[in-house]
Amino acid sequence: MREGRSGVGSVKPDLVLFARRFPYGEAALRGELAVMAERFRRVFVIPSQPGGDAAEMPSNAILVDLGWSAGWSRGTKLRALASCSALKVLGRTLWRPSNWRPYAAGARAYLDVLATNLLKARSLRGWIAENDLQDAIFYDYWFENSTLALAVLRDRGAIRCVVSRAHGFDVFDHRWGGLGRVPFREYKAELLDAVFAISEDGADHLRAAVGRNGKKVRLFRLGIPSPPRYPAGRADPPLVVSCSVMRPLKRVHVIPEVLSRCGRRLRWVHFGDGPELARVESAAASLPGTATWELRGWVDNAELHEFYATHPVSTFLSLSAAEGAPISMMEAQSYGVPIVALAVGGVPEIVQDEAGVLLPADASIEAIAEALTRALDPGRFDADRIRAIFASRFDASENYREFADALVEVWSENVVPIS
Repeated sequence: MREGRSGVGSVKPDLVLFARRFPYGEAALRGELAVMAERFRRVFVIPSQPGGDAAEMPSNAILVDLGWSAGWSRGTKLRALASCSALKVLGRTLWRPSNWRPYAAGARAYLDVLATNLLKARSLRGWIAENDLQDAIFYDYWFENSTLALAVLRDRGAIRCVVSRAHGFDVFDHRWGGLGRVPFREYKAELLDAVFAISEDGADHLRAAVGRNGKKVRLFRLGIPSPPRYPAGRADPPLVVSCSVMRPLKRVHVIPEVLSRCGRRLRWVHFGDGPELARVESAAASLPGTATWELRGWVDNAELHEFYATHPVSTFLSLSAAEGAPISMMEAQSYGVPIVALAVGGVPEIVQDEAGVLLPADASIEAIAEALTRALDPGRFDADRIRAIFASRFDASENYREFADALVEVWSENVVPIS
């Protein structure tokens, strides 16, 4: 903490946490919330897409539904776009000539994002005033969720401290398909007090993308708790696990072809479902008789950890073409499981030499199969060493406490009066 700010270390401010689905999804946030609940007086949780069964939260965490999932009418959005705030956001975005073409090509989508966030800002402003939360910390778990609404409120002086994390899809332009730009990135970076990237790769990219505001971008990794127990023995046949949503970018449908090329007995279990389920099932059905397979679908995070704790997994396999810093890999690594993956996004920060095999992003099926075969060699990797690598970078008890302290430090610089 900076000197001259009395008692900041003992102060417990309020935290307003914005998520896309949590506590109805985004299970990775549960560990972080547990630490935040200890560090902050109250934690208000505001999901953009509430619905379903909510995860249990700490007693001082308060779930808030502002009705955003219902959306807004076209007329309401058009009126929002006629506001001075809309003109200011667009002006600060389009002053950069390199933004003209992508924003013109994707005008309808970008204007919808802008209108939605302006309307979020309107409802938030009333809620903040009603609950006297102007001096709270406003924290969006994503750089593209409600972050633009918070930046608008910061611009208006309605709130005094805004931060966000930045992962993968909310950092890299190529993850936005035909749009070509992460929406209103420059405006958000200018108004936010700090942006916490979860990987070195993401931090470097974001700093370059936002120019003079790059100094606000800092690296704070995610984390998960260290497991209380580990499985004994080795799997026979070797057990290969993958875990991701089934969509084209994750390339789960390619895994059966890789396994077929290994030419040995093995068992494959995949956790996760999605729009490509039928395609994956079709590919898996073509596996030779030497390979057994099971698509577990979506499971609760506790069930996934129970599987790791009771089954000696031989290798975790990922063929994803793009990543941030995947929690799924951290989870496998925490149990001492070696990882075979492509060098995309923040994956190289997880898969180090002694923790798995890292392949070029354009690796062939044959090269992946060869790497997996090597990784399945019982003497190739040491589980204790892999767990030590995990603990040095991704242990939640350390990472989230440091992150909570960083949030309070930013808050103290913007809210706490100088004594």
